[in-house]
Amino acid sequence: MRVLIKNGLLIDPKNKIKEKLDVLIVDKLIKNISKNITEEVDHIIDADGFIVSPGFVDIHANFCDPGVTSREDLKSGSISAAKGGYTHVILGTENKPAPSECNVIDYIVKYSNIMPINLYPSGAVTEDRAGEDLADLQFLSNHGAYEFFDGLRPIEDKQLLKSAMLKSKSLSKIISIYSENLEKVKVRGILDTPIATSLSIKGATKITSEIDDLKENVNLAIETGAKVDFAYISSKESVELARESKENNKNLFFETQALSLILTDKSLKTKGTLSKVLPPLRSEDDRVALIRGLKKGIIDIVSSNHMPSLMVDKEEKMKDASIGAIGLEMTLGICGKILYDKNGFSWNDIIEKISYNPAKIFELEKYGAGSLSIGLPANVVIFDPKEKWIVNVDNIASKSKNSPLIGEELYGKVKYTICNGKLVYKDINLIKE
Repeated sequence: MRVLIKNGLLIDPKNKIKEKLDVLIVDKLIKNISKNITEEVDHIIDADGFIVSPGFVDIHANFCDPGVTSREDLKSGSISAAKGGYTHVILGTENKPAPSECNVIDYIVKYSNIMPINLYPSGAVTEDRAGEDLADLQFLSNHGAYEFFDGLRPIEDKQLLKSAMLKSKSLSKIISIYSENLEKVKVRGILDTPIATSLSIKGATKITSEIDDLKENVNLAIETGAKVDFAYISSKESVELARESKENNKNLFFETQALSLILTDKSLKTKGTLSKVLPPLRSEDDRVALIRGLKKGIIDIVSSNHMPSLMVDKEEKMKDASIGAIGLEMTLGICGKILYDKNGFSWNDIIEKISYNPAKIFELEKYGAGSLSIGLPANVVIFDPKEKWIVNVDNIASKSKNSPLIGEELYGKVKYTICNGKLVYKDINLIKE
């Protein structure tokens, strides 16, 4: 199969390209990138007015398969990801049983081969993600675990966490850590602020919960020398700690969730339980600090934090409702609206945070992630940077519809997603052919 993408503005942070160029794809690989390619092909995609970039990369999206497939499964999650422009996804660990067992890893490896995008399993850090006993990381790695992560369950036993860091280092694997101090916390997903008080929430998460735990985790990472990704930092104090800790430590990386860039805890009043997420939404000052951290390169990655949940579980009272929100289909639109339109980021900056950086940090470049390079698999997203669109339940591809952005206008719309040379998503409202 020969495909030619013509007339698009190609943006590739790794190869430092921002130019109107054609891209020729032959037999799944990028064969040529240059001006005015005229070779005969099977299909031509006219990308005039669109941006052509490397496919996006997410590092913890939860597809809940095996075990909780009513919320999402490998196929529906892959379709949702492709619609959002993602060609490579490292899966989160919201499975039952948890991926501390090799048969879960084997299942994901087996069925990922027939999915429309590239999927990679994570291994749990602790047995059943319970935080009590270290999983057999060597065994999980042998079966195909790409990274180690206990998901949104903090590891409170710091000696255990230290052992996990040392083991992941010996295996040359990255370990991801979510930081939250759960002492005396009865209700997760909501911070102990006047907003929580107005909602009659008692026992909400302390404001300092993230930074208190993050300090300990960063110190352990520095002590062990492990390659560590600190997942979903959300506070201005965490941004400052990240700045300080990264100065002399090249193995420390920080990411934030896209939702924390667009919403604050005030949305708990307007969007209700759909805004009950982890990490909890914070103040406007925290939101601004995250954007500044991204601008300065302190925060490396913007991720979707895709956490499907049935709407019936969101319809409970605030203290009992499930936690999390889907995000794969909204991340580009959030970045376009908040980072590009309102805070002066270039599209190169954004593509770096949602494609090149996660591909580089998680060593996915060899699989054609994070760049458009001749000879590598063709993983391409073509999007309209100017199109505004409304998040609507009817246009969400995920099995779950739990998003606090329903009804909101976002900027930047994916038109085509090509994974390994194959067209896996095409916008049904596309005018250009």
